[in-house]
Amino acid sequence: MSSRLKQLLRKYHLEIKYGPTHGKGYIVKTPKGFPNLLIVKENLSDEETEKVILHEIGHAEHDKEIVGDYRTDARAHDCCESKANNFMISEKVKEYAELGYDTLNANWLDLAKEIGTQDYWLVREELSKYITE
Repeated sequence: MSSRLKQLLRKYHLEIKYGPTHGKGYIVKTPKGFPNLLIVKENLSDEETEKVILHEIGHAEHDKEIVGDYRTDARAHDCCESKANNFMISEKVKEYAELGYDTLNANWLDLAKEIGTQDYWLVREELSKYITE
């Protein structure tokens, strides 16, 4: 696991546990004073595991901003999922830029496919933040 992921997990007081799950991942709230558990489906590829972790960290970052119940309010659910996906995409593009890839001439469609998103415009927008000429 990258040092960046470890740093983010510490920042949001999350501890990873792997196991069988119905989805790819979710956060279990714990009593105050204990880290929340980020449950990740076992046997995912390293790449998919990283994306799930980033997505769930996105929930930790943004869900408190959303008005409504994630489980019963479709609008709140969609907003939470969108913000979590945007966080994951932002972090993956940041990683891409920090690895020294040419962000000015990057093929944002291919990068979006590599990340596993169809939100091509967000990938393009995120890439533009790292263009240095």
